[in-house]
Amino acid sequence: MKFFERKIGQNGAYAKYYFQEANEEIDRERLFPTIVICPGGAYLWTSFREDEAVALRFLAEGFHVVVVHYATEGLERFNVNKVEELPENPVSVFPNPLIELALAVIYLRENAEEFSINTNQIIVSGYSAGGNLAAQLGTLWHEEWLEEKVGKPKELYRPTHLLLAYAALDFTPKRKLDFGEIDSITYATTGSVTPNQELIDAMNPILHVTTMTPPAFIWHTREDKLVPAENALRFALQLDYHQIPYELHLFDKGKHGLVLGDLRTGVKSSNEDAQVYKWVDLFLEWIYPNKTIRGGFYKGR
Repeated sequence: MKFFERKIGQNGAYAKYYFQEANEEIDRERLFPTIVICPGGAYLWTSFREDEAVALRFLAEGFHVVVVHYATEGLERFNVNKVEELPENPVSVFPNPLIELALAVIYLRENAEEFSINTNQIIVSGYSAGGNLAAQLGTLWHEEWLEEKVGKPKELYRPTHLLLAYAALDFTPKRKLDFGEIDSITYATTGSVTPNQELIDAMNPILHVTTMTPPAFIWHTREDKLVPAENALRFALQLDYHQIPYELHLFDKGKHGLVLGDLRTGVKSSNEDAQVYKWVDLFLEWIYPNKTIRGGFYKGR
């Protein structure tokens, strides 16, 4: 396996690339599917829980893996009591993370031959806020304004599929803030404590699903208190309306942020969920071109 990190842009973002290596003993011509992981963290930080353990899980299934740490200010910068103490011009403001994600995907297509990448299987995945970012790319990749900001042809950063886990697909503030309160997430993503509706809508992938949105695998839990399951349901309904292939799994039990559904990604017993644990296998069966075959991206000779 080849592993390296690459800086993305000028705001401190970086990506970790885990590449399988094709070899003569197995198949020198093998091309590997790639999954791009966007960890959550409310755009305040990027969570380690949705980083290495997830990468290793998919590496074991024969994927190349890329973990994108889009730029954030860090959680401690938002632990303030006054608006005046918030960081000016936060690096996480839309569309900065979206551009960084696009650049990470571009690197895959521009170096596909060197790293034996199957360009028909570039799956962009995200967890919680990272799911918002992944879905942004999935619904906005074809927009001319984004192509202009990225500076590369849009086809280079087009996801072939989406994987959205307890994704925050609607960033609309749920309530008016009382005087003196600070909505850190809204500020981190918009740079304003009172953003206009146009900017909020721009970050809401539910509003931007079209026939150009890639197929999606979505999972959520009904008991999620931080990101309501309604997010997944509304996104799936839009996919259905536009006749985009999708699979939706809404598990009855489980809190927000279960990741892999076991203690690899959390210390509390509530991180263990035997139902949610199955989501990786459900996703693999959905994404495999050769159904019911373990490692179903490859054909025997």
